[in-house]
Amino acid sequence: MNPGGFGGGGGYPPSGGYPPGGGMPPAGGGGGWGPPPGGAPPAGGGGGGWGPPPGGGGYGPPPGGAPPAGGGGGWGQPPGGAPGMAAPGMGAYAPPAGGGYGPPPGMGGAMGSGGQRVFFNGDGAKLFVLTLLYRAAPVLGGYIVILLLMLIARAIDSAVGAGGILAILMAVVGGLSLFAVILGSAVVYTNKFYEFYYNALTIDGQQCQYTGTPQELAKLVIINAILTSITCGIYTPWAIVRSTEFVHSKVLINGQPNRLTFHGDPASLLGTYILGSILTGLCFIYAPWFVNDIFAFMWENTRLDGRPFQFRKDPGGFLGTYLVNAILTGITCGIYASWAQCNFAKWEAERVA
Repeated sequence: MNPGGFGGGGGYPPSGGYPPGGGMPPAGGGGGWGPPPGGAPPAGGGGGGWGPPPGGGGYGPPPGGAPPAGGGGGWGQPPGGAPGMAAPGMGAYAPPAGGGYGPPPGMGGAMGSGGQRVFFNGDGAKLFVLTLLYRAAPVLGGYIVILLLMLIARAIDSAVGAGGILAILMAVVGGLSLFAVILGSAVVYTNKFYEFYYNALTIDGQQCQYTGTPQELAKLVIINAILTSITCGIYTPWAIVRSTEFVHSKVLINGQPNRLTFHGDPASLLGTYILGSILTGLCFIYAPWFVNDIFAFMWENTRLDGRPFQFRKDPGGFLGTYLVNAILTGITCGIYASWAQCNFAKWEAERVA
């Protein structure tokens, strides 16, 4: 998909419009497609191509050779065309059999109603399993192991009469180890979530695939966390932009890299982030507007092959979706959270044009 049209000149094929020169062939066959600039057909019609323009010179034959002897139409196939492109009696540059030219390359005719370009078909059950395996299980396992080690240390401490020193030391080591387990599992789970999300996403009818690794993501997460902490949260817009740039750089579109890019300016997000955070803190009902602003910033600064996206804001729709999913998550003690995440992703995708 080329920005601004297909081919080098903004149209299809290059030089704009298809066929060259525009216009339709005369009824009943005969000459080619519309006249070249300045040219006029010979009197009487039906004799083939267009004559030279006034002033001499004339237009030489296009690639493909001269017209067949005896007249009967314009000049052969368009450059690169396959045999059989022209329908019988059509003459020169006829459209393919079946009528009309299909959607531009990469579009796949998959545009939904209202111009929807993004579709998400993630399964909440699959995300729930990923959450158990890569988020809940490691953290729960870490708690259990550290608790057992602390109990053993306390027993040894009592047996040797160390005065609780060994138990305190084990508590410090256990706390640091648990922090490392929580951080590590968060990175691994986030990487798995990106893989789940993008593998369930199609953009302009093309399948996405995430190829990032936990090791690459960990470096970014640690740097963002440090800079956000020492700036009291002011660095958050920069962290969002850097994270999005990294993720997009790891997404393949139809197996091809570097087609999805992000061009957001964190400075332009800073005001929206600060104001949205303050208003949401003062009145939670503002959260749907804040979330819609973030979605708009993310999508409207994303490009596929240089082609931008638009996000249709719908705070009221998001509020309704959020309330329903929050209630279902609450009454299921958090189990429904994975399905809620998928519902939010589908809601977001439906508003990208």
